[in-house]
Amino acid sequence: WTSRVFCILIIAINSNEKLVQARWNATGVVRNLWATPVMEYSGLFEQEQLDAFAADVKQTWADFLQQRETSKVVTKPQAFGTSTKNDKDRINEEFFNYQGRHPINAGTLETIWQAFIYACNKFVEETGIPPIEYQRETLAGGSIEWTKDKYPKRGRQYCWGSVQFAGTHHDVHTHPGSALAGTLYLQVPPDGGALSLSDPRGPMPPFNYAYRILPEAGKFAIFPATVPHAVHSTPGELPRVSISCNHPGDWQKFTTGKTVWGESTWSHEMMGREEAQQAQKQKEQGKSTEL
Repeated sequence: WTSRVFCILIIAINSNEKLVQARWNATGVVRNLWATPVMEYSGLFEQEQLDAFAADVKQTWADFLQQRETSKVVTKPQAFGTSTKNDKDRINEEFFNYQGRHPINAGTLETIWQAFIYACNKFVEETGIPPIEYQRETLAGGSIEWTKDKYPKRGRQYCWGSVQFAGTHHDVHTHPGSALAGTLYLQVPPDGGALSLSDPRGPMPPFNYAYRILPEAGKFAIFPATVPHAVHSTPGELPRVSISCNHPGDWQKFTTGKTVWGESTWSHEMMGREEAQQAQKQKEQGKSTEL
């Protein structure tokens, strides 16, 4: 009977020892959902270059206006009822469509495209998002492949010019089928319309605000193409001249926060209550000894 009690006592002590020494790991994950980094990048071009780019855009604009006067240009509306004959955004659509047939000087577009891609790679580097994945024709030709190559070739109307004055504006829109969008401002009058970026989380409070970027000559504004954005009107007669670009990519990956903006995980050791109390006592005893 005595040995039996002794065995039970030993088991109890061992069980209590396990309870005191119980430890486990706590784990967690942070997912940066719906984050919207926006980059402003200035100084990539000298003033002389900006003026030359602007001259090319305005030449194409002049050619467009001349054709518009002498022939009936059919505007392809984005959706029925989105504008009226007096709306200033109609001329934006017409000029964009015109450039599909009569693009701006190829050398200008290619130079700005290379700067845009450089800025996009800087955007990816600074924000920590995964490399942009997009489709391109294989080197052998005849088929399409997905790639994360950092230097996509400029496709048809990946870049286009814009001239705004006398109330011209651009309503809220996104750029479907693109990963990043960007605008390089070439010439900006004092009353040049701002770029307005809407919170992609929706119009309900507290997200019903817009972030506005004041255009400045030489500034590149880079942002996810999924972000709803608009261009405020330029009321005066001096033109606001810019060139915008789209980076190809799967824009669905910019609407899934876990996929695009990444996640971080961590793990740390936890201890039972008894062991924590014992550790606290030892800590207090150590302080008493020091005193």
